[in-house]
Amino acid sequence: MSDNLPSDVLIEILTRLPVKSLVLFSCVCKHWYTLITNPVFISTHLNRSHNQLLFVRHYNMFQEMERYALHFPSESYGEYAELECPVKSVNEYFRILGSCNGLICLSDDYSTHTDTIVIWNPSVRRSVTLPKPGFPHATQGTCLLGFGFDALSNDYKVVRIVYEHNVPDDSYYRLPPNVEIYALSTGNWRSISGASPNYVMYRFFPLPALMNGAVHWVANGQGNSSSVHNLVAAFDMCDEVFREIMMPDDLVETEVLKLSISVLGTSLALIQYEKIWQSEYCWVWMMKEYGAAESWTRLFTIDMRFGIRKVVGFQNNQVLLSARIKGLILYDPKSQQVEYLGIHGTNRSFYVDTYVESLVLLKGENSDLLLANSSDAVTGERETQVLREEGRTEE
Repeated sequence: MSDNLPSDVLIEILTRLPVKSLVLFSCVCKHWYTLITNPVFISTHLNRSHNQLLFVRHYNMFQEMERYALHFPSESYGEYAELECPVKSVNEYFRILGSCNGLICLSDDYSTHTDTIVIWNPSVRRSVTLPKPGFPHATQGTCLLGFGFDALSNDYKVVRIVYEHNVPDDSYYRLPPNVEIYALSTGNWRSISGASPNYVMYRFFPLPALMNGAVHWVANGQGNSSSVHNLVAAFDMCDEVFREIMMPDDLVETEVLKLSISVLGTSLALIQYEKIWQSEYCWVWMMKEYGAAESWTRLFTIDMRFGIRKVVGFQNNQVLLSARIKGLILYDPKSQQVEYLGIHGTNRSFYVDTYVESLVLLKGENSDLLLANSSDAVTGERETQVLREEGRTEE
């Protein structure tokens, strides 16, 4: 049937189909496989994908099982599909570094450090295990990781920051840290330590925040005279440099382990906990204009006295919380009403993020993993023209 359709019509049809169908159609013939695994086609399909879901991970300590699933982002939060992770953690569960364009980045270092880092697309059931990093993890040090997308080079990257204890004073880390970056297009790590920050970033709460093409952490100067207060550290995936974002004045002297970074809608958010562990209250701050310190605003307070342990994320102006025994909770800050979602797991194991199914990683060679992003790829009529021309060359 496809032989009777003009290339542009075929492309228009295929780019509007779900990922599951396209994976099957890629096996129909060589022409369709070449078309569907084409980077421009994948970008076009990603642009037109409006089926936004929620990616949810939690660990059941009684069954000793880590569970991944996609859920509908509706009032019921019903399950869309259960997912099978391609690798097994040597810990109880993986640290999830983030989600971007249908890719999930996992690190097996939650309690016992390993160098296992995996980039996984559950929609197409493909994954890439990264090679061993260049800088070793120091026994008395710490290692942070961030995952994101470089829109200028159309590449997915993992940044790795390795701190070592300062000898003989083990109360501080040695500055600056070693920094290296992995690019999916090359499949290699390379050092960028020349751009290392002169402050310490923290991962007490396991998630960095990805927005505006940068990965964000809570940080402070650790007594360094050039930056003694708390700040938000941002690593730009395009320029591969660290930038500083000032915190609200009320938070610059707060114990850094009481702070967590997140994304609320299209804005950067900070969660300020009353205590390091088992807070009775927490406060949510939002940066209304990205990068403008004066735009930080304290939005609301969350009462955590009834078993609530932490903020997991935000969804549709509501807050996802983890609670002892009750599991994942949806909290409406306006009405202060809670809804129990029936998803149970250990408090720190919960990970929730918006997710869109994509074809990224469908083609398995590293040279073919360089895929265009929606906002920076060829768009509109040019997209269709490129695909039409490539389709003709295969006919």
